[in-house]
Amino acid sequence: MSTDLERIQAGVTARTRRRALVAGCIGNFVEWYDFALYGAFAAVIARTFFPLRDAAGGLLATYMIFVVAFLARPAGALLFGHIGDRVGRRQALAGGILLMALVTAATGALPSYGAIGWAAPALLTLLRVGQGVALGGEYGGSAAFVVEYAPMDRRGLYGGWQWATVALGFGAGIGAAALLHQVLSARDLYDWGWRVPFLLALPLGLIGLYIRTRLEDTPDFRATQHADVVARAPLVEVLRTQRRQVVVGFGLVAAVTVTFNFLFVFLPNHVVASSGGQSPLVFAAALAGLGLAGAAAPLFGALSDRIGRRPVILWCEIALVALIVPASSVIEGGGTLGTMLAYMALGLVLGALALTAFLAELFVTRIRYSGLSLTYGVASAVFGGTAPFVATVLVSRSGSVLAPAWYATAMSLAAIMCVHAAAETAKRPLATDGQRVEDAAT
Repeated sequence: MSTDLERIQAGVTARTRRRALVAGCIGNFVEWYDFALYGAFAAVIARTFFPLRDAAGGLLATYMIFVVAFLARPAGALLFGHIGDRVGRRQALAGGILLMALVTAATGALPSYGAIGWAAPALLTLLRVGQGVALGGEYGGSAAFVVEYAPMDRRGLYGGWQWATVALGFGAGIGAAALLHQVLSARDLYDWGWRVPFLLALPLGLIGLYIRTRLEDTPDFRATQHADVVARAPLVEVLRTQRRQVVVGFGLVAAVTVTFNFLFVFLPNHVVASSGGQSPLVFAAALAGLGLAGAAAPLFGALSDRIGRRPVILWCEIALVALIVPASSVIEGGGTLGTMLAYMALGLVLGALALTAFLAELFVTRIRYSGLSLTYGVASAVFGGTAPFVATVLVSRSGSVLAPAWYATAMSLAAIMCVHAAAETAKRPLATDGQRVEDAAT
């Protein structure tokens, strides 16, 4: 298989690698933009589809549907992971971005509770399930696609660009919400304004689909096909042979998604709900933090190519342990300068995580898509998806935003232990059929 891989890689030009990087990143950007819109417009969606007398109850119902979308991610991980490891990364990624674009645009066109009654939240739930399925296969697929196309000494950089599009796509969703909150009256925003960013998902998704279908599959996957070692049951093989890698990846992803969704989904909406008129400030600060995360990701990805993934990730998680609680307190206080600095510090640290390359390098090629999708899909569903709901419950019972902040801090401590127990993955060939990650260097 190594001969096939070397021959195929020799025919891949620098221009093709750059196009593959764009193809992986643009789809990831579109999918995270789509997914962020729901969190950014949570307060508006609560009034549109759950017109309860108790505003907090409507917001809780909205977050419960947010959880449903995350719970659908493992199904998407299984479906698209199987397709990606059996048929090809490109086909799975094309199907995922098309599904995401269609269901997000349909959300923007969905009639309100006032128009069709309880059918509105029921249909919203179904569409969110579709979004969860699509996103369940996106991160793992785009990570595998980008990293497998990257030169060995630049996998951290390529993965950093892919990680950057998570922050930038999410930031675009928050930015759309901030802009519309600023330029539209409350009546126009609730009547029709919130729908526009959702409808834009369709043309954006079609652009991403076109770019992705113009490329061949990754050199590593084509070598697997040529060597006739494509996995027959990828998920079964992941669970049988890659359990340690799954545990390490699960712990890290759980911590990152809890922190991310607490800080950038729950906290802005909590500030808006508890102190009216603060939405431009808190959304602008969150947007600045996400922008800085996007800028930091490729830089620290490149740094991880030089000094290793583990040192970069460990120092970032240690920084999060130190920052989450005090930064949350500052953000809840609502001061302009403090809120901006807190979000920028948090964004810098989250962006600096060399997450994409590290996770992709954990798994062997023939089951990499399934391993990535399973790890990310399940961890983000169980922990990340429930984070806004859990945070809402913790705040309502404790009366303080510091309760969920301590929860996110505890998750970061668990991530430190997981990464500390893992082997270094940088500066080694990607593990192929029959190899463990620890043995890939030999």
